[in-house]
Amino acid sequence: MKKSFVYFSLSLALFASCESKEDIALFPTVTNEYDASKGYELNAISPLYGGINTPFIVTGNFGDSLSQMKVYFGKKNAVLVRTNGSSILGLVPKLNAGKQQISVVCGKDSIVGDGVLFKYEQTKSLKTLAGAFGDEKYQDGDLNTARFKEVSNIATVKGNNSDNIIAVESWWNSRVSLVSPEDNQVVTLSTSHSFGTPAIDNTREKFYLVQHWADDRVVYSYSRTENYAEKNTGINISKNDMNGQIWSGAFRENDDNHLYYLDSNCNFCEVDLENLSYRIITLVGDKPSNFRDRCQMIYSKFHHCFFASFYQMAGIYKIYEDTDHTWRIEKYAGFNGNGANTGHRLKDAQFIEPYGLTVTSDGDIYVINRAGNFISRISGDQVEVVAGAPGQSGQVNSDSEPLDARFNSPQDIAVDSEDNFYIAGGWDRTIRKLSIE
Repeated sequence: MKKSFVYFSLSLALFASCESKEDIALFPTVTNEYDASKGYELNAISPLYGGINTPFIVTGNFGDSLSQMKVYFGKKNAVLVRTNGSSILGLVPKLNAGKQQISVVCGKDSIVGDGVLFKYEQTKSLKTLAGAFGDEKYQDGDLNTARFKEVSNIATVKGNNSDNIIAVESWWNSRVSLVSPEDNQVVTLSTSHSFGTPAIDNTREKFYLVQHWADDRVVYSYSRTENYAEKNTGINISKNDMNGQIWSGAFRENDDNHLYYLDSNCNFCEVDLENLSYRIITLVGDKPSNFRDRCQMIYSKFHHCFFASFYQMAGIYKIYEDTDHTWRIEKYAGFNGNGANTGHRLKDAQFIEPYGLTVTSDGDIYVINRAGNFISRISGDQVEVVAGAPGQSGQVNSDSEPLDARFNSPQDIAVDSEDNFYIAGGWDRTIRKLSIE
């Protein structure tokens, strides 16, 4: 292992000359140690544990071309730096916590090392990004001095070098704010109407809002190129067509001309932004049997479908267009009564008033449990609690374990391009950031 370390961890090789001077070899020669007579092998990984961007070395017999090699931690492939045929140097990708099976792809061949595992250790925290616990008022300014009354809905948009946040206050207030961590500023964009969660298009530089409990719902647009000035699109969704409250909308991938809305009575529509019109879509399947005043909907590019929460049903639905162009709705997670049980998403899992939803680049779905004061994660077929304590309210952050944090009626959650999470804190009067890495 020491020999491999010499080959790969040094980007500069230093050689002392006879005059005691140092010459620097920027591109040192690496001897190929691949043994073609043995076939491909994967023997070991070092170190055996670590976190994101930890340098690692796998040893075995791999070939002679780095471009033909891939190293996988579970299903995630790593960035590779160099190989000498018997060792590969790379950087650990971002993973879920726990042991990950290591495999190597050489050309068209895949090798799984027997017992070659890496224990991934995540760094976690939950901190206040803007606002202050219990300090209820409207105030723009820097992230420390800005104040909110009740942040109810949240989304992320593209900034200059990092993402910005769109925060909406809409229960009994009407305010849309741009929160920029990069510029350390909170700026009010609108105080005109009560809106739900912004629908962000695929450019992530434009979003749309609709009045959620007006008699008729006007769709408004906001564009980064126009400094997010509020514009009336001229599209008005009649309450005769969608008689429930509209709290969120979403776009499908690769289509910024069609925006989809779901109301709290499970009416579904497609808005044609180019032709300034809309059409009601009939959903076929297992619809909610109990309707109240709120539901939330997101689109997952990972699953290629919509997901929606109906809090009165204590469950999450899946909405998708079938191959015959029929739009279908089916139960996806929960529906086992109010509670915090974990396990299989349909057989075991419970939620307590699921509200806001978001989905990561890996397809994990995060769910705000408003009345339960905790956050759930749906990963594959399994559901677990990742932040807060079910049934325990409070206003507590955590530098190391989000399960030790406490919430006070959280409302919504959004994810940025680096899979950091932003929480509309509701009654705690803040926007909080949940980082897992």
